[in-house]
Amino acid sequence: MLLLALKQSKEESFLITTELIESTSKGRVIAFLKDLNQKGIIFQKTIDENYQITQEQRAKIAIFGAMDGIDFEKIIKELSWQEFELLTTIVGDEFGYEAKTGLNFSTNDRKYQIDVILKNSPYVILIDCKHYGGIGKKAALKKAAEEQIMRVEAVSNSFDNLKEKMNIKGWKKVNLIPMVVTWLDDEIFFHERVPVIPFTKLRSFFQNFYLYFEDILQIKIDK
Repeated sequence: MLLLALKQSKEESFLITTELIESTSKGRVIAFLKDLNQKGIIFQKTIDENYQITQEQRAKIAIFGAMDGIDFEKIIKELSWQEFELLTTIVGDEFGYEAKTGLNFSTNDRKYQIDVILKNSPYVILIDCKHYGGIGKKAALKKAAEEQIMRVEAVSNSFDNLKEKMNIKGWKKVNLIPMVVTWLDDEIFFHERVPVIPFTKLRSFFQNFYLYFEDILQIKIDK
């Protein structure tokens, strides 16, 4: 049912109840909607007895699917890259991080974009989300980690101009941390001290953050 709901609402932000019932049964659809309602996902009903679904709701459904053991590769195929970033912010929020997507800025030589920012003083985690999969991607992820270091160094060099944009103007101490999050179902690894984390291991990473602390690259700014 989770995969059916994601697949149906991928192009249009609606759940068509008659189509869901045809694919399963009325009882399963009712039970599915009731279960989501109990988990805090309440869809807005349309005048034609269907349901409107938001990107955030789709992202939360994807998380429930991953927690229930559904093949994450099947889940991620039904998500856009924006929704993958939303998944990351939702997990960060669960662990007490103030989360936002999208930081765009320019230096004299180039433009930069940070996909996701997670903040919990003094830590500012700057994340590059890699919405791709398949075998043989480790080299590409190592390259992504190296590029993320460059982005975070650019943030550090432009900190005075960006601190208000990141809403950390009053912080006296800041530790900037580069990170790469991928949907590949693999193990956590470090490259150039940058954590490269499969989304399915992201909760585990935050639960054990201080175990990784000494291994993580941190660019410290004291004001």
